[in-house]
Amino acid sequence: MTLPRSVGILLLCAGVVACEGSAQHTHHPGGNEPDPPPPATSDSVRPAPAKFSCDASAVPSDLPFPRLSRTQVMNSLRFSIARALPNEADAVWENLAPLLARYPTDQRTPAPGDLKGGFSRLDQSIQQTQIDVMYDLGNAVAQELTSTDARRNALLGSCASDSQTANDRACLETFIRGWGSRVLRYPLPTAEVTAFADIAGATPVNRAAVADVITTVLNSPWFLYRVEHGTAAGQPVSPLSAFELAAKLSYQLWQAPPDDALWAAATDGSLLTETGFSAQLDRMMKSPQLRGSLDEFVSEWLRLEELPSLEALRNDPVYRSFVGAQMPLDATRTAMFEDVQLSAWNTVVSGGTVSDFLHDKRSYTADPFLAGIYGVPVWSGSGPAPVMPSQNRGGLLTRAALLATGTPSTRPIHRGYLVRNALLCQQVGAPPPNASTRPPAPTERMTTRQVVSQLTSGGSCGGCHNNTINPPGFVLEGFDALGRERDVERLFNPQGHETATPSVDTSADVLLYDSEQRVISSASELSRMIDDSQLFESCVAQHYFRFAHARVESTSRDGCLLSEMETVARSGAPMADLLKTVVQHPTFKQRSFQ
Repeated sequence: MTLPRSVGILLLCAGVVACEGSAQHTHHPGGNEPDPPPPATSDSVRPAPAKFSCDASAVPSDLPFPRLSRTQVMNSLRFSIARALPNEADAVWENLAPLLARYPTDQRTPAPGDLKGGFSRLDQSIQQTQIDVMYDLGNAVAQELTSTDARRNALLGSCASDSQTANDRACLETFIRGWGSRVLRYPLPTAEVTAFADIAGATPVNRAAVADVITTVLNSPWFLYRVEHGTAAGQPVSPLSAFELAAKLSYQLWQAPPDDALWAAATDGSLLTETGFSAQLDRMMKSPQLRGSLDEFVSEWLRLEELPSLEALRNDPVYRSFVGAQMPLDATRTAMFEDVQLSAWNTVVSGGTVSDFLHDKRSYTADPFLAGIYGVPVWSGSGPAPVMPSQNRGGLLTRAALLATGTPSTRPIHRGYLVRNALLCQQVGAPPPNASTRPPAPTERMTTRQVVSQLTSGGSCGGCHNNTINPPGFVLEGFDALGRERDVERLFNPQGHETATPSVDTSADVLLYDSEQRVISSASELSRMIDDSQLFESCVAQHYFRFAHARVESTSRDGCLLSEMETVARSGAPMADLLKTVVQHPTFKQRSFQ
Protein backbone atom coordinates (compact mmCIF):
# COMPACT_ATOMS: atom_id res chain seq x y z
CA MET A 1 0.00 0.00 0.00
CA THR A 2 1.40 3.39 -0.99
CA LEU A 3 0.15 6.27 1.12
CA PRO A 4 0.43 9.80 -0.27
CA ARG A 5 1.87 12.61 1.79
CA SER A 6 -1.56 14.20 2.05
CA VAL A 7 -2.84 11.25 4.04
CA GLY A 8 -2.29 11.41 7.80
CA ILE A 9 -1.69 7.88 8.99
CA LEU A 10 -2.34 6.79 12.51
CA LEU A 11 0.22 4.04 12.58
CA LEU A 12 0.30 1.09 14.91
CA CYS A 13 3.86 0.00 15.54
CA ALA A 14 4.41 -3.73 15.32
CA GLY A 15 8.08 -3.29 16.15
CA VAL A 16 11.05 -1.24 15.03
CA VAL A 17 13.99 -2.86 13.27
CA ALA A 18 16.96 -0.52 12.85
CA CYS A 19 19.86 -0.45 10.40
CA GLU A 20 22.92 -0.42 12.59
CA GLY A 21 26.63 0.55 12.39
CA SER A 22 29.70 2.69 13.38
CA ALA A 23 31.38 5.69 11.75
CA GLN A 24 34.02 8.32 11.16
CA HIS A 25 33.71 11.61 9.30
CA THR A 26 36.26 12.90 6.86
CA HIS A 27 35.77 16.16 4.96
CA HIS A 28 36.91 16.10 1.36
CA PRO A 29 37.90 19.18 -0.61
CA GLY A 30 35.83 20.32 -3.55
CA GLY A 31 34.54 23.46 -5.23
CA ASN A 32 31.01 23.10 -3.94
CA GLU A 33 31.54 20.85 -0.98
CA PRO A 34 29.07 20.58 1.88
CA ASP A 35 30.04 22.12 5.19
CA PRO A 36 31.51 19.73 7.76
CA PRO A 37 29.07 18.28 10.28
CA PRO A 38 28.86 19.92 13.68
CA PRO A 39 31.35 18.59 16.24
CA ALA A 40 30.38 15.72 18.47
CA THR A 41 29.54 16.45 22.09
CA SER A 42 29.88 14.47 25.29
CA ASP A 43 26.22 13.61 24.91
CA SER A 44 26.74 12.05 21.47
CA VAL A 45 24.82 8.92 20.55
CA ARG A 46 26.88 5.74 20.41
CA PRO A 47 27.35 4.20 16.96
CA ALA A 48 24.97 1.31 16.44
CA PRO A 49 26.40 -2.13 15.68
CA ALA A 50 26.82 -3.04 12.03
CA LYS A 51 23.71 -4.57 10.54
CA PHE A 52 25.22 -6.70 7.80
CA SER A 53 27.78 -9.49 7.93
CA CYS A 54 29.50 -11.57 5.28
CA ASP A 55 29.12 -15.29 4.77
CA ALA A 56 31.75 -16.07 2.15
CA SER A 57 30.03 -19.33 1.23
CA ALA A 58 26.71 -17.65 0.35
CA VAL A 59 25.88 -17.14 -3.33
CA PRO A 60 23.85 -14.03 -4.13
CA SER A 61 20.76 -14.47 -6.25
CA ASP A 62 20.13 -12.59 -9.50
CA LEU A 63 17.00 -11.39 -11.19
CA PRO A 64 16.11 -14.15 -13.64
CA PHE A 65 15.62 -11.84 -16.62
CA PRO A 66 16.19 -8.15 -15.81
CA ARG A 67 13.69 -5.93 -17.62
CA LEU A 68 14.76 -2.43 -18.54
CA SER A 69 12.95 0.25 -16.58
CA ARG A 70 10.83 2.79 -18.38
CA THR A 71 13.64 5.33 -18.13
CA GLN A 72 16.12 2.84 -19.55
CA VAL A 73 13.78 1.91 -22.41
CA MET A 74 13.31 5.57 -23.30
CA ASN A 75 17.07 6.17 -23.24
CA SER A 76 17.61 3.07 -25.37
CA LEU A 77 15.11 4.24 -27.95
CA ARG A 78 16.79 7.64 -28.14
CA PHE A 79 20.12 5.91 -28.53
CA SER A 80 18.80 3.75 -31.38
CA ILE A 81 17.48 6.81 -33.21
CA ALA A 82 20.67 8.80 -32.68
CA ARG A 83 22.78 5.89 -33.97
CA ALA A 84 20.66 5.78 -37.12
CA LEU A 85 20.05 9.47 -37.87
CA PRO A 86 22.24 11.60 -35.60
CA ASN A 87 21.39 14.87 -37.34
CA GLU A 88 17.62 14.33 -37.15
CA ALA A 89 17.32 12.49 -33.84
CA ASP A 90 15.69 15.36 -31.94
CA ALA A 91 13.02 15.88 -34.60
CA VAL A 92 12.23 12.17 -34.72
CA TRP A 93 11.98 12.00 -30.93
CA GLU A 94 9.60 14.95 -30.83
CA ASN A 95 7.30 13.24 -33.33
CA LEU A 96 7.13 10.18 -31.06
CA ALA A 97 5.96 12.14 -27.99
CA PRO A 98 2.29 10.99 -27.99
CA LEU A 99 3.30 7.33 -28.25
CA LEU A 100 6.05 7.67 -25.65
CA ALA A 101 3.51 9.00 -23.17
CA ARG A 102 1.51 5.77 -23.49
CA TYR A 103 4.34 3.55 -22.28
CA PRO A 104 3.36 2.40 -18.76
CA THR A 105 5.03 3.98 -15.76
CA ASP A 106 6.90 1.54 -13.53
CA GLN A 107 5.19 1.09 -10.19
CA ARG A 108 7.27 1.75 -7.11
CA THR A 109 7.23 -1.36 -4.96
CA PRO A 110 7.97 -1.03 -1.23
CA ALA A 111 10.11 -3.65 0.45
CA PRO A 112 8.26 -6.20 2.59
CA GLY A 113 7.27 -4.58 5.86
CA ASP A 114 7.49 -1.03 4.52
CA LEU A 115 4.30 0.96 4.14
CA LYS A 116 5.75 3.40 1.65
CA GLY A 117 8.77 3.99 -0.53
CA GLY A 118 10.39 1.55 -2.89
CA PHE A 119 12.03 1.96 -6.28
CA SER A 120 10.48 1.81 -9.72
CA ARG A 121 13.32 -0.46 -10.83
CA LEU A 122 11.86 -3.14 -8.58
CA ASP A 123 8.83 -3.37 -10.87
CA GLN A 124 9.81 -6.30 -13.06
CA SER A 125 6.26 -7.13 -14.13
CA ILE A 126 5.25 -7.31 -17.76
CA GLN A 127 1.91 -5.87 -18.81
CA GLN A 128 0.14 -6.40 -22.09
CA THR A 129 0.08 -2.63 -22.42
CA GLN A 130 3.87 -2.59 -22.45
CA ILE A 131 3.99 -5.16 -25.21
CA ASP A 132 1.41 -3.33 -27.30
CA VAL A 133 2.93 0.11 -26.87
CA MET A 134 6.46 -1.17 -27.45
CA TYR A 135 5.38 -2.71 -30.75
CA ASP A 136 3.75 0.57 -31.74
CA LEU A 137 6.88 2.47 -30.70
CA GLY A 138 9.16 0.15 -32.64
CA ASN A 139 6.97 0.52 -35.68
CA ALA A 140 6.77 4.30 -35.30
CA VAL A 141 10.56 4.60 -34.99
CA ALA A 142 10.96 2.40 -38.06
CA GLN A 143 8.52 4.50 -40.06
CA GLU A 144 10.32 7.69 -39.04
CA LEU A 145 13.77 6.33 -39.91
CA THR A 146 12.60 5.21 -43.36
CA SER A 147 10.08 7.95 -44.11
CA THR A 148 12.04 9.26 -47.09
CA ASP A 149 14.58 7.88 -49.52
CA ALA A 150 17.10 10.32 -48.06
CA ARG A 151 16.63 8.90 -44.57
CA ARG A 152 16.81 5.34 -45.85
CA ASN A 153 20.02 6.20 -47.71
CA ALA A 154 21.47 7.72 -44.55
CA LEU A 155 20.84 4.39 -42.81
CA LEU A 156 22.11 2.05 -45.49
CA GLY A 157 24.55 4.13 -47.50
CA SER A 158 24.90 4.73 -51.22
CA CYS A 159 24.44 1.05 -52.01
CA ALA A 160 20.73 1.50 -51.26
CA SER A 161 20.23 4.00 -54.06
CA ASP A 162 22.69 2.96 -56.76
CA SER A 163 21.64 1.22 -59.96
CA GLN A 164 22.90 -2.12 -58.75
CA THR A 165 20.56 -4.61 -57.06
CA ALA A 166 23.05 -7.40 -56.46
CA ASN A 167 24.52 -5.52 -53.53
CA ASP A 168 21.23 -4.72 -51.83
CA ARG A 169 21.26 -7.70 -49.48
CA ALA A 170 24.83 -7.01 -48.40
CA CYS A 171 23.86 -3.35 -47.91
CA LEU A 172 21.07 -4.29 -45.50
CA GLU A 173 23.22 -6.83 -43.67
CA THR A 174 25.94 -4.25 -43.10
CA PHE A 175 23.37 -1.94 -41.52
CA ILE A 176 22.03 -4.72 -39.29
CA ARG A 177 25.51 -5.78 -38.25
CA GLY A 178 26.47 -2.23 -37.28
CA TRP A 179 23.31 -0.52 -36.03
CA GLY A 180 21.64 -3.71 -34.81
CA SER A 181 24.62 -4.82 -32.75
CA ARG A 182 24.81 -1.50 -30.93
CA VAL A 183 21.06 -1.35 -30.32
CA LEU A 184 20.91 -4.94 -29.04
CA ARG A 185 24.19 -4.46 -27.17
CA TYR A 186 26.11 -7.48 -28.45
CA PRO A 187 27.91 -8.29 -31.74
CA LEU A 188 25.33 -10.05 -33.89
CA PRO A 189 26.63 -13.36 -35.26
CA THR A 190 26.18 -14.10 -38.94
CA ALA A 191 23.20 -16.37 -38.38
CA GLU A 192 21.27 -13.63 -36.56
CA VAL A 193 22.18 -11.00 -39.14
CA THR A 194 20.84 -13.37 -41.77
CA ALA A 195 17.63 -13.97 -39.81
CA PHE A 196 16.94 -10.25 -39.47
CA ALA A 197 17.76 -9.61 -43.13
CA ASP A 198 15.41 -12.38 -44.24
CA ILE A 199 12.52 -10.32 -42.86
CA ALA A 200 13.01 -7.89 -45.75
CA GLY A 201 12.45 -10.70 -48.25
CA ALA A 202 13.33 -10.10 -51.87
CA THR A 203 13.44 -6.29 -51.55
CA PRO A 204 16.22 -5.66 -49.01
CA VAL A 205 16.43 -1.87 -49.50
CA ASN A 206 12.76 -1.17 -49.99
CA ARG A 207 11.77 1.39 -47.35
CA ALA A 208 8.84 -0.68 -46.06
CA ALA A 209 11.03 -3.77 -45.88
CA VAL A 210 13.77 -1.97 -43.97
CA ALA A 211 11.12 -0.63 -41.60
CA ASP A 212 9.97 -4.18 -40.87
CA VAL A 213 13.52 -5.13 -39.95
CA ILE A 214 13.90 -2.14 -37.62
CA THR A 215 10.55 -2.87 -35.93
CA THR A 216 11.64 -6.45 -35.28
CA VAL A 217 15.01 -5.41 -33.83
CA LEU A 218 13.37 -2.93 -31.45
CA ASN A 219 10.98 -5.59 -30.19
CA SER A 220 13.67 -8.18 -29.63
CA PRO A 221 14.07 -9.50 -26.05
CA TRP A 222 17.68 -8.35 -26.33
CA PHE A 223 16.41 -4.78 -26.59
CA LEU A 224 13.82 -4.89 -23.79
CA TYR A 225 15.86 -6.95 -21.31
CA ARG A 226 19.43 -7.31 -20.15
CA VAL A 227 20.09 -10.79 -21.44
CA GLU A 228 23.03 -12.41 -19.66
CA HIS A 229 24.22 -15.91 -20.56
CA GLY A 230 27.71 -15.62 -19.12
CA THR A 231 30.76 -17.32 -20.57
CA ALA A 232 30.76 -20.64 -18.72
CA ALA A 233 27.86 -22.66 -20.07
CA GLY A 234 26.20 -24.98 -17.59
CA GLN A 235 27.95 -23.51 -14.55
CA PRO A 236 25.92 -22.24 -11.57
CA VAL A 237 27.96 -19.01 -11.53
CA SER A 238 29.44 -17.65 -14.74
CA PRO A 239 31.60 -14.63 -15.60
CA LEU A 240 29.85 -12.13 -17.85
CA SER A 241 31.08 -11.55 -21.37
CA ALA A 242 32.68 -8.20 -22.14
CA PHE A 243 29.52 -6.94 -23.85
CA GLU A 244 27.23 -8.17 -21.07
CA LEU A 245 29.45 -6.40 -18.56
CA ALA A 246 29.46 -3.21 -20.65
CA ALA A 247 25.66 -3.15 -20.79
CA LYS A 248 25.30 -3.89 -17.08
CA LEU A 249 27.77 -1.14 -16.18
CA SER A 250 26.19 1.40 -18.49
CA TYR A 251 22.61 0.80 -17.39
CA GLN A 252 23.69 0.84 -13.75
CA LEU A 253 25.50 4.17 -13.87
CA TRP A 254 23.93 5.93 -16.85
CA GLN A 255 20.62 4.12 -17.45
CA ALA A 256 21.51 3.93 -21.13
CA PRO A 257 23.30 1.63 -23.59
CA PRO A 258 27.12 1.62 -23.75
CA ASP A 259 28.66 4.62 -25.48
CA ASP A 260 31.41 4.34 -28.08
CA ALA A 261 34.27 4.27 -25.58
CA LEU A 262 32.70 1.54 -23.46
CA TRP A 263 31.78 -0.45 -26.56
CA ALA A 264 35.37 -0.20 -27.78
CA ALA A 265 36.65 -1.46 -24.42
CA ALA A 266 34.33 -4.44 -24.69
CA THR A 267 35.35 -5.08 -28.29
CA ASP A 268 39.10 -5.13 -27.62
CA GLY A 269 38.65 -7.05 -24.36
CA SER A 270 40.25 -4.42 -22.15
CA LEU A 271 37.03 -4.10 -20.14
CA LEU A 272 37.68 -7.57 -18.74
CA THR A 273 41.05 -6.50 -17.34
CA GLU A 274 41.34 -4.80 -13.96
CA THR A 275 43.07 -1.78 -15.48
CA GLY A 276 40.63 -1.43 -18.34
CA PHE A 277 37.58 -1.80 -16.11
CA SER A 278 38.89 0.79 -13.65
CA ALA A 279 39.59 3.23 -16.47
CA GLN A 280 36.04 2.95 -17.78
CA LEU A 281 34.54 3.17 -14.31
CA ASP A 282 36.49 6.31 -13.46
CA ARG A 283 35.49 7.89 -16.78
CA MET A 284 31.83 7.08 -16.27
CA MET A 285 31.80 8.31 -12.67
CA LYS A 286 33.08 11.70 -13.87
CA SER A 287 30.50 12.00 -16.64
CA PRO A 288 27.44 14.28 -16.29
CA GLN A 289 25.41 11.25 -17.44
CA LEU A 290 25.81 9.84 -13.94
CA ARG A 291 23.53 12.51 -12.56
CA GLY A 292 20.35 11.10 -14.14
CA SER A 293 20.77 7.83 -12.29
CA LEU A 294 21.69 9.57 -9.02
CA ASP A 295 18.69 11.90 -9.32
CA GLU A 296 16.33 8.95 -9.71
CA PHE A 297 17.85 7.17 -6.73
CA VAL A 298 17.60 10.19 -4.44
CA SER A 299 14.08 11.12 -5.58
CA GLU A 300 12.66 7.66 -5.04
CA TRP A 301 14.58 6.92 -1.86
CA LEU A 302 13.39 10.16 -0.23
CA ARG A 303 9.91 9.93 -1.83
CA LEU A 304 10.05 13.44 -3.19
CA GLU A 305 7.16 12.90 -5.59
CA GLU A 306 4.81 12.46 -2.65
CA LEU A 307 4.76 16.25 -2.31
CA PRO A 308 1.47 17.39 -3.89
CA SER A 309 1.01 20.45 -6.04
CA LEU A 310 1.76 23.74 -4.31
CA GLU A 311 -0.98 25.38 -6.38
CA ALA A 312 -3.92 23.02 -5.88
CA LEU A 313 -5.29 24.93 -2.87
CA ARG A 314 -4.53 28.40 -4.18
CA ASN A 315 -8.21 29.41 -3.88
CA ASP A 316 -8.65 28.01 -0.36
CA PRO A 317 -8.89 30.95 2.08
CA VAL A 318 -6.87 29.22 4.80
CA TYR A 319 -4.09 28.25 2.38
CA ARG A 320 -3.98 31.75 0.93
CA SER A 321 -3.69 33.30 4.37
CA PHE A 322 -1.04 30.78 5.38
CA VAL A 323 1.10 31.34 2.29
CA GLY A 324 0.94 35.14 2.29
CA ALA A 325 1.20 37.64 -0.53
CA GLN A 326 3.17 35.51 -2.98
CA MET A 327 1.63 32.19 -3.98
CA PRO A 328 4.15 29.46 -4.85
CA LEU A 329 3.96 27.87 -8.28
CA ASP A 330 4.63 24.25 -9.13
CA ALA A 331 7.92 25.43 -10.58
CA THR A 332 8.92 25.88 -6.94
CA ARG A 333 7.88 22.29 -6.24
CA THR A 334 10.23 21.16 -9.02
CA ALA A 335 12.95 23.42 -7.64
CA MET A 336 12.52 21.78 -4.22
CA PHE A 337 13.22 18.38 -5.79
CA GLU A 338 16.23 19.68 -7.70
CA ASP A 339 17.60 21.27 -4.53
CA VAL A 340 17.82 17.82 -2.90
CA GLN A 341 19.12 16.15 -6.04
CA LEU A 342 21.82 18.78 -6.53
CA SER A 343 22.88 18.43 -2.91
CA ALA A 344 23.53 14.74 -3.56
CA TRP A 345 25.21 15.42 -6.90
CA ASN A 346 27.52 18.08 -5.48
CA THR A 347 28.36 15.81 -2.57
CA VAL A 348 29.42 13.10 -5.02
CA VAL A 349 31.42 15.30 -7.41
CA SER A 350 33.15 17.22 -4.59
CA GLY A 351 34.31 14.07 -2.83
CA GLY A 352 31.92 14.56 0.08
CA THR A 353 30.78 11.73 2.33
CA VAL A 354 27.36 10.31 3.11
CA SER A 355 27.52 12.29 6.34
CA ASP A 356 28.27 15.45 4.35
CA PHE A 357 25.09 14.91 2.36
CA LEU A 358 23.08 14.65 5.57
CA HIS A 359 24.54 17.89 6.94
CA ASP A 360 24.82 19.90 3.70
CA LYS A 361 23.45 23.41 4.36
CA ARG A 362 23.96 24.90 0.91
CA SER A 363 21.03 26.01 -1.22
CA TYR A 364 21.05 24.78 -4.82
CA THR A 365 18.21 26.73 -6.32
CA ALA A 366 17.62 29.47 -8.85
CA ASP A 367 13.97 29.68 -7.81
CA PRO A 368 13.35 32.99 -6.00
CA PHE A 369 10.53 31.61 -3.85
CA LEU A 370 12.59 28.69 -2.57
CA ALA A 371 15.66 30.88 -2.09
CA GLY A 372 13.45 33.17 0.00
CA ILE A 373 12.43 30.24 2.19
CA TYR A 374 16.10 29.50 2.82
CA GLY A 375 17.05 33.16 3.28
CA VAL A 376 19.71 33.07 0.57
CA PRO A 377 20.26 34.60 -2.88
CA VAL A 378 19.41 32.48 -5.91
CA TRP A 379 22.22 30.26 -7.12
CA SER A 380 23.56 30.72 -10.64
CA GLY A 381 24.43 27.05 -10.99
CA SER A 382 28.17 27.61 -10.98
CA GLY A 383 30.58 28.41 -8.20
CA PRO A 384 29.90 27.78 -4.52
CA ALA A 385 26.22 27.59 -3.66
CA PRO A 386 25.04 29.96 -0.90
CA VAL A 387 24.92 28.62 2.65
CA MET A 388 21.64 28.75 4.55
CA PRO A 389 22.32 31.15 7.42
CA SER A 390 19.98 29.72 10.06
CA GLN A 391 21.57 27.53 12.71
CA ASN A 392 18.27 25.68 12.96
CA ARG A 393 18.58 24.33 9.44
CA GLY A 394 19.85 20.81 9.94
CA GLY A 395 20.84 19.94 6.38
CA LEU A 396 18.82 17.28 4.55
CA LEU A 397 16.10 17.05 7.20
CA THR A 398 15.19 20.70 6.72
CA ARG A 399 15.19 20.95 2.94
CA ALA A 400 11.82 22.20 1.80
CA ALA A 401 11.11 19.12 -0.32
CA LEU A 402 11.01 17.00 2.86
CA LEU A 403 8.94 19.52 4.85
CA ALA A 404 6.37 20.99 2.46
CA THR A 405 2.88 19.49 2.23
CA GLY A 406 0.94 21.52 -0.33
CA THR A 407 -1.52 22.41 2.47
CA PRO A 408 -1.53 24.98 5.29
CA SER A 409 -0.72 22.26 7.85
CA THR A 410 2.48 20.42 8.67
CA ARG A 411 2.52 16.61 8.78
CA PRO A 412 4.46 15.51 11.88
CA ILE A 413 3.38 11.90 11.34
CA HIS A 414 4.62 11.90 7.77
CA ARG A 415 7.88 13.57 8.77
CA GLY A 416 8.42 11.14 11.62
CA TYR A 417 7.72 8.13 9.44
CA LEU A 418 10.07 9.44 6.73
CA VAL A 419 12.87 9.77 9.27
CA ARG A 420 12.26 6.30 10.70
CA ASN A 421 11.74 4.41 7.47
CA ALA A 422 13.66 6.23 4.73
CA LEU A 423 16.57 7.66 6.72
CA LEU A 424 17.03 5.02 9.41
CA CYS A 425 15.63 1.90 7.68
CA GLN A 426 13.49 1.18 10.72
CA GLN A 427 10.22 -0.58 9.95
CA VAL A 428 6.98 0.57 11.48
CA GLY A 429 4.00 -1.77 11.59
CA ALA A 430 0.84 -1.32 9.56
CA PRO A 431 -1.96 0.87 10.92
CA PRO A 432 -4.94 -0.84 12.55
CA PRO A 433 -7.98 -1.40 10.31
CA ASN A 434 -9.92 1.43 11.95
CA ALA A 435 -7.11 3.99 11.61
CA SER A 436 -8.19 7.37 10.30
CA THR A 437 -7.05 8.32 6.82
CA ARG A 438 -7.77 11.99 7.41
CA PRO A 439 -4.70 14.17 7.97
CA PRO A 440 -4.65 15.63 11.49
CA ALA A 441 -4.99 19.41 11.08
CA PRO A 442 -4.87 22.27 13.56
CA THR A 443 -8.05 23.95 14.71
CA GLU A 444 -8.76 27.58 15.49
CA ARG A 445 -7.31 27.06 18.98
CA MET A 446 -5.25 23.85 18.90
CA THR A 447 -1.83 23.51 17.31
CA THR A 448 -0.91 20.72 14.94
CA ARG A 449 1.14 19.04 17.67
CA GLN A 450 -1.73 19.20 20.12
CA VAL A 451 -4.17 17.69 17.62
CA VAL A 452 -1.74 14.92 16.62
CA SER A 453 -1.01 14.11 20.27
CA GLN A 454 -4.68 14.00 21.12
CA LEU A 455 -5.45 11.64 18.25
CA THR A 456 -2.48 9.29 18.60
CA SER A 457 -1.33 9.24 22.21
CA GLY A 458 -3.76 6.64 23.55
CA GLY A 459 -5.11 3.20 22.76
CA SER A 460 -3.44 0.91 20.25
CA CYS A 461 -1.80 3.87 18.49
CA GLY A 462 -0.03 5.32 21.53
CA GLY A 463 2.86 2.90 21.90
CA CYS A 464 4.13 3.44 18.41
CA HIS A 465 3.32 7.12 17.97
CA ASN A 466 4.55 8.25 21.37
CA ASN A 467 7.87 6.43 21.18
CA THR A 468 8.64 6.07 17.49
CA ILE A 469 6.81 8.18 14.93
CA ASN A 470 5.78 11.43 16.59
CA PRO A 471 8.99 12.55 18.37
CA PRO A 472 11.16 13.23 15.27
CA GLY A 473 8.15 14.78 13.58
CA PHE A 474 7.59 17.11 16.52
CA VAL A 475 11.25 18.18 16.51
CA LEU A 476 10.72 19.38 12.93
CA GLU A 477 7.69 21.51 13.87
CA GLY A 478 10.00 24.53 13.81
CA PHE A 479 9.35 24.56 10.06
CA ASP A 480 5.95 25.18 8.51
CA ALA A 481 4.17 23.46 5.63
CA LEU A 482 6.30 25.31 3.07
CA GLY A 483 9.55 24.62 4.90
CA ARG A 484 9.77 28.15 6.31
CA GLU A 485 11.32 28.53 9.74
CA ARG A 486 8.87 29.55 12.47
CA ASP A 487 8.64 30.24 16.20
CA VAL A 488 4.84 30.38 16.32
CA GLU A 489 2.10 28.49 14.52
CA ARG A 490 -0.53 30.69 12.91
CA LEU A 491 -4.02 29.27 13.41
CA PHE A 492 -6.95 30.18 11.18
CA ASN A 493 -10.71 29.85 11.05
CA PRO A 494 -12.33 28.38 7.92
CA GLN A 495 -12.57 31.87 6.41
CA GLY A 496 -8.81 32.28 6.60
CA HIS A 497 -8.78 34.77 9.45
CA GLU A 498 -5.96 34.35 11.94
CA THR A 499 -7.29 33.27 15.33
CA ALA A 500 -4.15 32.63 17.41
CA THR A 501 -0.36 32.41 17.21
CA PRO A 502 0.80 29.96 19.89
CA SER A 503 4.49 29.21 20.30
CA VAL A 504 5.77 26.10 18.55
CA ASP A 505 6.98 23.32 20.83
CA THR A 506 9.85 21.44 19.16
CA SER A 507 11.10 19.50 22.17
CA ALA A 508 10.77 15.73 22.13
CA ASP A 509 12.24 12.66 23.75
CA VAL A 510 13.74 10.81 20.79
CA LEU A 511 14.58 7.14 21.19
CA LEU A 512 16.89 6.30 18.32
CA TYR A 513 17.76 2.67 19.05
CA ASP A 514 18.30 0.45 22.09
CA SER A 515 18.93 2.81 25.03
CA GLU A 516 20.14 5.72 22.90
CA GLN A 517 17.53 8.30 23.86
CA ARG A 518 17.82 12.08 24.11
CA VAL A 519 15.53 15.02 24.76
CA ILE A 520 16.21 17.44 21.91
CA SER A 521 14.50 20.47 20.43
CA SER A 522 16.08 21.26 17.06
CA ALA A 523 16.54 19.72 13.64
CA SER A 524 20.30 20.14 13.87
CA GLU A 525 20.32 18.06 17.08
CA LEU A 526 18.22 15.40 15.37
CA SER A 527 20.62 15.32 12.42
CA ARG A 528 23.55 14.94 14.77
CA MET A 529 21.85 12.07 16.65
CA ILE A 530 21.10 10.29 13.40
CA ASP A 531 24.62 10.75 12.12
CA ASP A 532 26.30 9.75 15.38
CA SER A 533 24.35 6.52 15.40
CA GLN A 534 25.53 5.65 11.88
CA LEU A 535 22.03 4.38 11.14
CA PHE A 536 21.75 6.86 8.27
CA GLU A 537 24.94 5.67 6.61
CA SER A 538 23.84 2.02 6.83
CA CYS A 539 20.41 2.92 5.54
CA VAL A 540 21.78 4.74 2.49
CA ALA A 541 23.82 1.64 1.67
CA GLN A 542 20.77 -0.59 2.00
CA HIS A 543 18.61 1.63 -0.20
CA TYR A 544 21.30 1.95 -2.85
CA PHE A 545 21.67 -1.82 -2.94
CA ARG A 546 17.96 -2.11 -3.75
CA PHE A 547 18.16 0.56 -6.42
CA ALA A 548 21.25 -0.94 -8.01
CA HIS A 549 19.99 -4.52 -8.05
CA ALA A 550 16.29 -3.82 -8.75
CA ARG A 551 15.33 -6.13 -5.90
CA VAL A 552 15.16 -6.33 -2.13
CA GLU A 553 18.25 -7.69 -0.47
CA SER A 554 18.67 -11.07 1.17
CA THR A 555 20.67 -10.40 4.32
CA SER A 556 22.12 -13.90 4.17
CA ARG A 557 22.90 -14.26 0.46
CA ASP A 558 23.83 -10.62 -0.16
CA GLY A 559 25.56 -10.05 3.16
CA CYS A 560 29.09 -9.71 1.78
CA LEU A 561 28.28 -6.86 -0.59
CA LEU A 562 25.94 -5.20 1.89
CA SER A 563 28.61 -5.37 4.59
CA GLU A 564 31.17 -3.83 2.27
CA MET A 565 28.78 -1.05 1.24
CA GLU A 566 27.91 -0.37 4.85
CA THR A 567 31.58 -0.16 5.81
CA VAL A 568 32.31 2.28 2.98
CA ALA A 569 29.32 4.47 3.88
CA ARG A 570 30.40 4.65 7.54
CA SER A 571 34.12 5.00 6.96
CA GLY A 572 34.21 8.65 5.90
CA ALA A 573 35.05 7.63 2.34
CA PRO A 574 33.61 9.71 -0.51
CA MET A 575 29.94 9.05 -1.24
CA ALA A 576 31.04 8.25 -4.80
CA ASP A 577 32.88 5.22 -3.42
CA LEU A 578 29.57 3.78 -2.25
CA LEU A 579 28.33 3.82 -5.86
CA LYS A 580 31.59 2.34 -7.08
CA THR A 581 31.55 -0.43 -4.47
CA VAL A 582 28.55 -2.01 -6.17
CA VAL A 583 30.20 -2.30 -9.58
CA GLN A 584 33.65 -3.16 -8.27
CA HIS A 585 32.38 -6.11 -6.26
CA PRO A 586 33.13 -9.53 -7.85
CA THR A 587 29.41 -10.37 -7.98
CA PHE A 588 28.80 -7.50 -10.43
CA LYS A 589 30.96 -9.18 -13.06
CA GLN A 590 29.27 -12.56 -12.90
CA ARG A 591 25.89 -14.14 -13.37
CA SER A 592 24.36 -16.53 -10.85
CA PHE A 593 21.96 -19.18 -12.16
CA GLN A 594 21.19 -20.61 -8.70
